[in-house]
Amino acid sequence: MKFIVFIFILITYSNLSAQNLTIYRSSRTVDETVERLVEIIKQKKLAYFETVEHDKVAKEYGVEIPPTRMILFEDPNLMIELVSCRQTTALDLPMKILVWEENEDVYIGFFDPKIMKKRFLLQECEDIITSMSRLKIRVVNEALRED
Repeated sequence: MKFIVFIFILITYSNLSAQNLTIYRSSRTVDETVERLVEIIKQKKLAYFETVEHDKVAKEYGVEIPPTRMILFEDPNLMIELVSCRQTTALDLPMKILVWEENEDVYIGFFDPKIMKKRFLLQECEDIITSMSRLKIRVVNEALRED
């Protein structure tokens, strides 16, 4: 019986976590998609930190994985407001957008900042978190636009 309850909890948690992952398909290559995202981030005068190239790190250790890049950035104003509201939310910062290739298709994905409400048991900070969510969606949608 305990095993069945454990499996139910595991499945429920997995389903709740997966629902917070937002995924878009890109018509560009991984490098082009990353370049476009970084360009949009900089145009919006957001703080761009770096792009972590997981595939290149793996290659250094002798493992081949498809192109997988993590873009780290933030809106300094939203970060200040959020961390002022609840300091532990800094654990989810900076914001991240993942770009990866899978079965010859390129995807952009990110966790919706709204999961922070559950993760940090927040009753406040709603407007800030909503603004962060909208910002990620705008950045990705602008990057996906065809010129």
